[in-house]
Amino acid sequence: MADERSQPELDERTLREARRVVYERMALITALIWIFGTAILFALTVPYIERPFRQVAVAMTIPILPAALPWLFYGRISERVARRWIARR
Repeated sequence: MADERSQPELDERTLREARRVVYERMALITALIWIFGTAILFALTVPYIERPFRQVAVAMTIPILPAALPWLFYGRISERVARRWIARR
């Protein structure tokens, strides 16, 4: 309760800007996680199999889980960024 009172109030404009910045960065991170995860799984499984249709689907699906994980905390991260910006002012 005391921590909530000591934190600065969020105004809508700063929160909106923080959400935009966090969204852009998380989108880039998510894309990179998926691309590199898929590439690694492709390199490890696909060359050794004659018809790797099922393995290609699995290699493209598995990296979605770690790539989606940061989005569970999108609201918290954007609020924390907005509070940090307000505190720096």
